[in-house]
Amino acid sequence: MLDYVAARNNLIMNKIFLLLCTALLVFNSSCKKEKNGEIPYKGPEPVSRPAGNPDGALQSFQIGAAGGEFTTADGKLKVIIPAGAISELTNFQVQPITNTADAGVGGGYRLFPHDLTFAKPVTLEFNYEELVDSIASEDVLSIAYQSDDGIWHMVRPHYLDKVNKTIQTPTTHFSDWVLVTWLKLIPASAELSTSAELPLKVLNFHPYSDDLLAPLVSSDNSTLPLGEGKPVPASLIKKWQLNGPGKLVASGNSGTYTAPATATSETSATVVAELKSEAHQLLLLSNIKIIGEAIRYRYGNGEWRMIPGHVGVTLGNQSGLGGEDEEDVLTIIWNGTSGTYNWNYDGGKVAMTITNQALTKYYVAFVENNTGEIVNSGGSITIDNWGPVGSIVTGRFTVSPSGLRSGLTGKQIDTESIEGTFRVRRAK
Repeated sequence: MLDYVAARNNLIMNKIFLLLCTALLVFNSSCKKEKNGEIPYKGPEPVSRPAGNPDGALQSFQIGAAGGEFTTADGKLKVIIPAGAISELTNFQVQPITNTADAGVGGGYRLFPHDLTFAKPVTLEFNYEELVDSIASEDVLSIAYQSDDGIWHMVRPHYLDKVNKTIQTPTTHFSDWVLVTWLKLIPASAELSTSAELPLKVLNFHPYSDDLLAPLVSSDNSTLPLGEGKPVPASLIKKWQLNGPGKLVASGNSGTYTAPATATSETSATVVAELKSEAHQLLLLSNIKIIGEAIRYRYGNGEWRMIPGHVGVTLGNQSGLGGEDEEDVLTIIWNGTSGTYNWNYDGGKVAMTITNQALTKYYVAFVENNTGEIVNSGGSITIDNWGPVGSIVTGRFTVSPSGLRSGLTGKQIDTESIEGTFRVRRAK
């Protein structure tokens, strides 16, 4: 009987000892992840979002068992279907859609049919060249699909080609697909006027363990549900840096950039937030353009030009915008102050000319049609605000198309669309 009691007491003590050890292990594990009293970061919870709206024409393609590929009309998504992925001739469709993922960048695509499971993985290849300025870092770029419950799932693995600006992923099903960046410096790009302030914040959209570049994934290591952007803990921000003019005040996961007080031409600044990562240097960038007091315009899809300028009231109630540099002289007149004015060459009521300094050619806001009749150009000038002398006046204009005329003969020699913006000071 004593042996039985002793054995039972030993068993109870052993259980108590094991329970104490387990509790200590859990305590030590949780304490180990605490840094500077901060609760270990788990990341945002998955959130359901509505499906994207159609944002372009529906395309159809037919591919059989031998495989093939198709590319969207905008050239930004290629779908590669290997031989044996399907067993018969199949009709595939792709619909451009809006991107509803909180971590999304650019537009998205709805791929049909949704109920088809491929026998072999197909490849989705996105081209993100036009989105480079909207991405804080290519290292956090990925691809995501939306499940039936509205949750966006980042897929792994993916294959990033920074030279050709493409990113690929394999999949065995079709759905709505978009590009995402699971870390963001908000905003990734911006245009500011002089002296303007821009708030900045570092956000994360996925759960992770110890390293921001090592997100937690599902048990099969293939998908990761995404949530709302959540500020990255301050302890994970290594440092902030400003490259270019202006001023940056930043601490932890947020900061404020202030543009310089003066800028005679368009200039740029880059804010860099460096995050702590055990295996990589992780830099998130915000590219900022500072627009000075100038007139910006371009012909067609050409390069933007910038010239100094001003606005003022001329005779009576007529107002004018003018500017020039070593190449061009630009003049726009209209009757009034703020508002939108359509081009009207009759009597010069609302008119525009851009003349090169050599006087060999000039652009006007009217065109000559096939019968020789002079008609007003499409488009208008919009003046956003009109204040007292010395205040800043902003606006924009389009001419579609403009008539290009010879400075020697005065005859029309071509047509060209023109668009522009202005931020200038009222001189009189």
